[in-house]
Amino acid sequence: MTNISLQLGDVYTLQEKETGKWFAFQIVELGEDYAVCIDMDYWSEMVPTEQDLNKMSYFRLNHHLWDNKICQYSASTKYFPSHAQKVGNIDVRPFEEFKIFDNWPDGKQHKLTEKWEKLPKDQVSAFKEALTKRNETIMVAGKEVKKNLYGIFDDTLSAVKDFSEFDILPGLGRITATKDYPQLIPFIERRCLIRELIWDNCQHRELDLSRTHLEEVEISGECIESILLPSSIISLTLRGILSPNLRIHSLKDGYFMVLRVELQDDFLPDVGLSRLTNLVLSNIKNFNLKDIPSRFPGLVWLGLAGHPGYIRDVAEISNLHELETLTIDDLFGFSADDFPLPKSFPQLRNLWIESIPAEAGKVIKKLYKGKIQDLLVLKLRSDEWLHENLNNPLRHWDGSEFVPKSKYIKSVALWKDARRRMIEETNHPELDLSAVKRIAIDYVEGFNQLDCRSSFIETEEREDIFNAFEQILNETGLSDFKEDLMRLIDEKRDW
Repeated sequence: MTNISLQLGDVYTLQEKETGKWFAFQIVELGEDYAVCIDMDYWSEMVPTEQDLNKMSYFRLNHHLWDNKICQYSASTKYFPSHAQKVGNIDVRPFEEFKIFDNWPDGKQHKLTEKWEKLPKDQVSAFKEALTKRNETIMVAGKEVKKNLYGIFDDTLSAVKDFSEFDILPGLGRITATKDYPQLIPFIERRCLIRELIWDNCQHRELDLSRTHLEEVEISGECIESILLPSSIISLTLRGILSPNLRIHSLKDGYFMVLRVELQDDFLPDVGLSRLTNLVLSNIKNFNLKDIPSRFPGLVWLGLAGHPGYIRDVAEISNLHELETLTIDDLFGFSADDFPLPKSFPQLRNLWIESIPAEAGKVIKKLYKGKIQDLLVLKLRSDEWLHENLNNPLRHWDGSEFVPKSKYIKSVALWKDARRRMIEETNHPELDLSAVKRIAIDYVEGFNQLDCRSSFIETEEREDIFNAFEQILNETGLSDFKEDLMRLIDEKRDW
């Protein structure tokens, strides 16, 4: 929060955290409680002075999908970065409307542009040209595809003998694989615009990605003991069972990187990355936080999510003195007395808490109100609620601004009825598949009726409904029929 009085035309400067370089932005519009600003084309190791102002123009973006556009930021003046330094004031120049970011500038666009300009010119030119030919098709692996195709999967990877065939796809940016391909990593190494790799069931004991230009990696593989990351890495997601010997190596030891872990049995190996700044742990069932501060003392972002779950030794996170953002979702097992006081987090700006013990949530809200930039405390839960909803896959709809309370109650009733009937069917000596299909049809038609008068089922709710039925199939041992039953639900749904 800030007491700075912003004026139209003011130019401020901030230091980008990862590179240490300085950038500038100008206030171009002021509302009652918001401001619109534009990045200036200043990017230097030196702090800008008033003499630099007349040399500055608005910064135009050309990296990736951008096409020489000016990017505007619209943000609350309440949360203006108080550490920003005023450079001076100059006239606001004409600019085209192109608002996109709902926050204050952080130098990210300058940093991405600097990286983009260092990439091989031939690959960048081919990428940009493909964007202008969105409808042009070519033959790849025996199939007709768009020339600017972004992602390929196992079916395409398996259909070629030589990965150089994919060189005619200049827009290729993501590869999703579930098998081992000897050519895969060498191919990614020479394609600088492939930025995403999703690899399930990786069989490498030592996975060396250090010579790639990957920014986002999702990986699973119980045998992996070493991952070497490239300098371009932004985010690493680990899924499935992890080896206790797993170590992760990055050039900056995790600084300015996000590590996401979908926990299995609450196990998190000591992966290294002692300078890690962003950690997100999901699928928590019963996790002890005591080792987090000693392993990752420089965290600025910590996200914790259950399914639902329990967290222990919550007080230990008071040792994360650099923490700026803390999120806790669907987690229990702690009281207000366990939760650190605001003075423990001198850098904390954002505290977002959802679906936690009611008594703890009320006290935390009172303690932190007015002490930090952004406080969000939602869906406080009683012990009775947790007992009733522990296995309810739609429980996060309770209190949602998108799902009316009456619709939530009826939705849970539909799920419970389908689950009860499915358990009864699987207890019979012989399975009646037609009866199982009838349950699936009744389930989806129930949601059709619920959604017909006042629609509430959008993309996220649709996935939740499918996942809730899938949970029933897994619980009753009917996962072998999952594909057919899910297809049946998809055919019968009106949402």
